[in-house]
Amino acid sequence: MTLALIAVTVGAFVLQYIPPLHLVERFGFVPALAAEQPWRVLTHALVHLQPSPVHLAFNMLALYFFGTFVERALGPARLLVTYVLSALGGAVCVLLVANPADVSWFTVHIGASGAVFGLVGVLLAPTRELNRNIGGVVVLVLLNAAFLLVEPSISWESHLGGLITGALLGCAALLPPRRLRPAVFALGSLVVLFALAGLYLWKIISVASFPQVLSTL
Repeated sequence: MTLALIAVTVGAFVLQYIPPLHLVERFGFVPALAAEQPWRVLTHALVHLQPSPVHLAFNMLALYFFGTFVERALGPARLLVTYVLSALGGAVCVLLVANPADVSWFTVHIGASGAVFGLVGVLLAPTRELNRNIGGVVVLVLLNAAFLLVEPSISWESHLGGLITGALLGCAALLPPRRLRPAVFALGSLVVLFALAGLYLWKIISVASFPQVLSTL
């Protein structure tokens, strides 16, 4: 599943070089378009900065290392659910923090960072079963937070939303007794999905009195 996610994302990056497709403009998440084009909460994870492949390479390298580890622990199906919901969690966090009164409402957010950080969040689950260096994971999160202070163009909201979502799903997948884990994870995933959907709708409704910020750019 990890390799499949990498293949799909790399494929989308190649398609970005076909100008008429305008994939970044069509797939990137923009708070101002949240009501009209909600599918962007997921499609933003497919597109990356170009023409340089550095942005894509960093995310795919992280996806490979963290994804293969998490896939061995959770299995391919739960890895996919975690990845998709973490991408959603990253976009919802962007929307919640965005202010209709400033430029953040019209900023385009792209990249798989939020989804990848969801996999990092799984590693924060308080269990020894993962057989990972929890100290190293914490240091990674702290270093990333410090880097965000140096490079403000990176979407820290996506990282944070993905990290929190992944941590919640990691707890649901790994903390219950083994025989109950499939059911608890399924229920936890639904709870997370409905919670994120509720927050998404709440933000849209809260700015409904300003219709000019809910229109296409």
